[in-house]
Amino acid sequence: MRAGLKDIVSEGFRANDIITNLRAMFKHDVQEKTHVNINKLVSSVLALVVIDLQKHEIEFQTQLDDKIPQALGNQVQLQQVILNLVMNAIEAMSSSQTRVLRIKTELSQSNTVRVSVEDTGMGIKPSDVDRLFKPLFTTKARGMGMGLSICQSIIENHDGRIWVTAGANGGSNFQFELPTVVNKD
Repeated sequence: MRAGLKDIVSEGFRANDIITNLRAMFKHDVQEKTHVNINKLVSSVLALVVIDLQKHEIEFQTQLDDKIPQALGNQVQLQQVILNLVMNAIEAMSSSQTRVLRIKTELSQSNTVRVSVEDTGMGIKPSDVDRLFKPLFTTKARGMGMGLSICQSIIENHDGRIWVTAGANGGSNFQFELPTVVNKD
C-alpha cells in the first residue's frame, strides 16, 4: 500500500510538471532543455502503462537502439508525447484480435533520433491523415482532439517533426524525429 501511495504522489508531481510545461508552451515561455536519453523516456512511459497493457492483453515489443545519441529537449514534454502516442495505440487496439504495441528507437539517415510507436489497431482512414494533427479533430467518440495537436506542437518546438503511416501489420505507425545533441570534440 505504501508503494502505491508513493506512486500516486509521484504521478501527482508528474501531472503538475505536465500542466506547468503546457501552460508555458502556450505562453511561448522558454523551457529548460537538457540532454535527454530517449530510451530512458520510452522505458519510463512503459513502466507507467504496464498495467494498462496487461489489462487490455496487449503484447509489447521494444527495439531500443542503445547507440543512439541523446536529444536536446524538455524531458517532461517529450515523455508526454510518448505517453500520448502509447495511450492512443492502446485505445486503437481495443477491438482488435491481435494486440501488439511496438516501440522502436533508432538513428535515422538524417542524423536525428527517430521514435516509432506502432499498433495493430484499426488504422487511420486515408481521408483523416491530413487532419489528424489539427486542433479539435478527433476520430474518438470521447476525444477532445487536442492530444496529437499538442504532440505536434511539442515536437516542432524541439525542432523535430511528427507523422503517421500505416503500420506493417495493419494499424498505425506514429513516428517522430528529434535533432541529436552535437558533441563538440
